[in-house]
Amino acid sequence: MPAARRGGLVAAGFLTLAAAAVLVIVTRQWLSTTPAQIPGIPGPGTLVTDGSPVWRMVTTLVGITTLSALLGAIVLSPATRKGVVSPLGRRFLIIAVGAGIAWAFVSVVQAAWLFADVLGVPLAEALRPAVVTTYAAEVPQVRALLMMTAIAIAIAVIAALSTTVVGAGIGAVLAVTAASLPTMSGHGGGSSQHALSLVSGVAHAASSTVWIAAALSIIAFAMTRSGDLIQGLGRLSGITMGAVVVVAISGIGNAFAQMNSASELVTTRYGSIVLLKAVLLSAASVLGFLARRRVLGSATAAVGVGRATFVKLMSIEAAVLAVAVAVGVALATSPRPKLDVQFDSLGESLAGFTFPPPPTVESVALTIQPDPVFLVVCAILAITYIAGVVRLLRRGDTWPWGRTIAWILGVLALLWCTNAGISQYANITPGLHMAQHMALTMLVPILLVLGGPATLALRAIRPSTGTQWGPREWIVYALHSRAAVILTNPLVVLAIYFVGLYGLYLSSLFGTLMGSHVGHVAMQAHFIVSGYLFYWVLIGVDPRPRFLPYWQRFLILVMSSAFHGFFAVVIMMSEAPIAVDWFTSVQPPWMTDLSVDTVSGGQAAWAIGELPILIVAIALCIQWARSDERDAKRTDRQADRDGDKELTAYNDYLARLGRASRRNAVDE
Repeated sequence: MPAARRGGLVAAGFLTLAAAAVLVIVTRQWLSTTPAQIPGIPGPGTLVTDGSPVWRMVTTLVGITTLSALLGAIVLSPATRKGVVSPLGRRFLIIAVGAGIAWAFVSVVQAAWLFADVLGVPLAEALRPAVVTTYAAEVPQVRALLMMTAIAIAIAVIAALSTTVVGAGIGAVLAVTAASLPTMSGHGGGSSQHALSLVSGVAHAASSTVWIAAALSIIAFAMTRSGDLIQGLGRLSGITMGAVVVVAISGIGNAFAQMNSASELVTTRYGSIVLLKAVLLSAASVLGFLARRRVLGSATAAVGVGRATFVKLMSIEAAVLAVAVAVGVALATSPRPKLDVQFDSLGESLAGFTFPPPPTVESVALTIQPDPVFLVVCAILAITYIAGVVRLLRRGDTWPWGRTIAWILGVLALLWCTNAGISQYANITPGLHMAQHMALTMLVPILLVLGGPATLALRAIRPSTGTQWGPREWIVYALHSRAAVILTNPLVVLAIYFVGLYGLYLSSLFGTLMGSHVGHVAMQAHFIVSGYLFYWVLIGVDPRPRFLPYWQRFLILVMSSAFHGFFAVVIMMSEAPIAVDWFTSVQPPWMTDLSVDTVSGGQAAWAIGELPILIVAIALCIQWARSDERDAKRTDRQADRDGDKELTAYNDYLARLGRASRRNAVDE
């Protein structure tokens, strides 16, 4: 592309950024977000109240730019089969270095403005060392931005040192995580509406970041004229389409969580801005579709006319998406119409829901308490697995039904643990919490491991036809990576499994995590992941970077049984309830003695742990027997091929020993 046209696009980008900044300020004022100045009481001033959301928008866009460069290196740059990027990919990584440094800088600036806005004081007052050291660590949003700064620096370092798509992939995952941090910060409690708001907000932030980054990445790729635009667009289209779908679904969920009814879309100013954002996103998706159709249907796309038109349409789409980001920032920093639920007690406010009745079999096992996070996770796990099985069957291949049944049962067990009544009781009673924990750590992972998801994926997903890495290549790399080697080390597995267990319940960490929805979800995710890793090493059917002899697996199982039993005894013998600060704060009226319930939790840990250990022992015996049977068959086939050469050689060796022994006897 000529330099003049490139300069015009850059100028248009700066104009779009300026217009988006103005739109943020105007929209917030229209929504009456800016607080009125009280006579005699100094406030933060216009510089802070208007600057804080503008800096948030700038931070968001710079983060998107960083991710776009990383996506270019991963998806659009032709790499070798070993994942080494091409010169074009290296140029994308260099851009990511600069964008990462800029992202870190603007994150710090946004943190300063946000800190002043939260305190309600001028910027100079907020940045006084005494104020910063006293209050900055207490503001969740500031902590999130400082974490974002650290991640941005890490991305810049990785991009500077890496020459492979693996490094770019790690940076991309970090970038999406950092982009989601502002949405995660400042949330507490556990109500369903709060959970829906949190989940939809994080999903919306992550998917919109990926969508816009993909658009910027393909624009930059088209402007370089150094690759096949049609192929690059084909590789990126799947990512873009997935992001668009998630943006639409999460946007609906987020709007539902922020408003009382659908009528507020037309009766409130907040609803009007939500509709404006929906229109902008719809227009951007239409522009993207037209641009892609223009390229895919043009014979001249690779050499001129189609490419130029594509850049124009995609640039307009990027501008519309930037305006949508500005509107989203205005919504995120404005009060929502929905009022928080007022509970009757402090304990219910901390828990985020009205206390349920005393636990019964029906209320614990059969009541439905939807959790948006794990409801979506379970749906994805079930649908993708079944889709893989169906693909194999349509291709004429077979897949063991036992593995399918194990996987579906594991997903159903996970669904029950997180979406049935036990999930609510586990937040307020030590005994049922321990029962849920044992199921998540020991029962669910065993069933999922026996499903062999990685093996299914490797068989169902076709290898990449070129040098570009596809999903199958990433799975193969992950299974044989240095990280996998470390994580499957028996000592590391035991440490993750049991240090997390003891460290969580015998310290204040458990109460801290229970105090926020993010912490609660992270804790449950740790239960599942650590359990999956442990049982993958013991009985997993998926390939592992190292083979562990069966006698060593039985030794690990015996050690884990001892560690688990000792933990249960410690809980039962404890003189105080686990996480006493948390459970005394959320203690329902019908919970008369937390110490007794804690003992019940220890008994549940002891009893529930026995059945999974028995299942694993039986599975190990079966796998060991089948392994010996396969070795015997392999030996028989080898004997048929070479006339039992190995046995003949061994018999000859014994005969020679016998003859030598007889000669020695005669000589004596």
